Amino acid sequence: MENKENNMKLSQCEKILIAMLSNKDKEIWMASDFQSGKYFIGYEASARMSELLKKYPEFIIVGRRGKFRTLAINWGNVTKEVKDLI
Repeated sequence: MENKENNMKLSQCEKILIAMLSNKDKEIWMASDFQSGKYFIGYEASARMSELLKKYPEFIIVGRRGKFRTLAINWGNVTKEVKDLI
């Protein structure tokens, strides 16, 4: 992952996807997870999460926590191409 980040600029969607794939211990992700820290996206995080869902509906699971949308990975459906991102 570090090599990819160092060698080329990642899109915001790629940052979110790499964060989710690299942190198997974290089951549920919310936009607030991308509003600070290593995988910072900012206020656009919710929109990028929507784009990610449209791009990879086969392995992104959508949920809700209160009024906020959550995303999770369906690990059984993740393709080799996607795994190669990390």
